[in-house]
Amino acid sequence: MLLLFDREEAFNEMSPEDMQKEIGQHMSWIESLGDHYDSGEPLLPDAKTITGKNKVVTDGPFIESKELLGGFYIINANSLEEATELAKGCPTLGLGGSVEVREVMKM
Repeated sequence: MLLLFDREEAFNEMSPEDMQKEIGQHMSWIESLGDHYDSGEPLLPDAKTITGKNKVVTDGPFIESKELLGGFYIINANSLEEATELAKGCPTLGLGGSVEVREVMKM
């Protein structure tokens, strides 16, 4: 799984045309992944966090950095190393964001 963390201000600075270009870059990258691509979706910024035994609900998460979890991709790879190499092509990186690569445990 690739977790996409975007710089919050990156999208605030974009024109509608720039946003369409960014979406197009993601679509092209997905196409280039071929059979490695499984699924993926952008995430809306609003969220709730439920914490602890008392199930306290708060708005957020509000993390200290200015990065937001903006979306995810599920890709097929033979190893964490291969997935990491594939993730290096993610357009999120071009906007100063980051990609966290996590292996999904088989159950």
